[in-house]
Amino acid sequence: MKLSRIIVPVILLTGVSSFLFGEGVEHETSLGVEFAYYLDNNDGYGQEGGFLPVSYTPVETSDSFSPALNDYAIIEERSLGSGWGSVELQAYVKHRIKVPFLQGDNALNADNNVNFKFDLYAAPVAAYIKASATITPIAFLNFDMGGMIGTGWNAKVFNGIGNNVRGNISEKSFPGVVTELWSSATLQFDLAAIIPGEWTHVVALINAKFLYSFFSTEEAGNGAPWQWLADRGENLNGWEFEGSYFLGYQMPLALDTLGFLIETSQLLGPDNQISTMADGGWGSDFIQVTFGPLGNFTFDEHNSLAVLIQFQTGLDYTNESIFNQFYQNRSYEDTYVKFNRIALAYNYKF
Repeated sequence: MKLSRIIVPVILLTGVSSFLFGEGVEHETSLGVEFAYYLDNNDGYGQEGGFLPVSYTPVETSDSFSPALNDYAIIEERSLGSGWGSVELQAYVKHRIKVPFLQGDNALNADNNVNFKFDLYAAPVAAYIKASATITPIAFLNFDMGGMIGTGWNAKVFNGIGNNVRGNISEKSFPGVVTELWSSATLQFDLAAIIPGEWTHVVALINAKFLYSFFSTEEAGNGAPWQWLADRGENLNGWEFEGSYFLGYQMPLALDTLGFLIETSQLLGPDNQISTMADGGWGSDFIQVTFGPLGNFTFDEHNSLAVLIQFQTGLDYTNESIFNQFYQNRSYEDTYVKFNRIALAYNYKF
């Protein structure tokens, strides 16, 4: 065996070890639980746009409904609402490695760094891992690149992952893996950088994220939608654009952050034009907007709790098509706003 085959990997390993564990490098590990409750509604049935009232009275299929037929001439129809809403629950372990990188002597680059993030999530019907690296080359800007891989299973009442075959989601456990790759840029501003003080932290953040999602089954590869983390099963292999916009105020109190968060999500590329709203389709070009107040409580150096109340825009389908079980057989009529969820995230930092 050549000596170089031993020396080179050792040198590389030593360099990486020095980079990640050398002087000035910060390590942080945290555990947490995220919980959300989604209020129930009837998907806009009986109204045209506007604010969608909360309803815990499901609507059964109308007698006048003419259902679409699938390839096997099986009637596909659904009722609207669950009668109780839905919940989301997952636990995580996160590790952060913050490495000084290209630091300078002025306020714009004195804290330049690379932040490596490693996350493990476990939900009742799925498990996944994330890894990413965030580079901060200047105080008000950072770039992030990362990926996720995960899988899920069926738990009788809930289904974590599966192909959406004409509205019928397969309930096979571990049918494949879901992979996500993303790249994003974030602009951030803190008034305290201009006017120093404990009470001058007016903060703003704008994030633009390009995300590629992929489910490894043959059906998804042929363009069929799929379910992930017990969602509606309307995911497609391909690109999405996600935007995040936050304006808040940070205080030297237990309630240390209070602000307003807006998030957007939309399909990109050919998927965006599959069935557009203008053509009376199911709304492939729809831009979903989620918004609401956010507060974060920091009780001590270890414990914190984030509280989020969110509203969301949704597709209001025609009364003639809304009972179709497969979402691609529905026709867009208008856009509504609904009370979406109340979310809590508890974090314990070591």
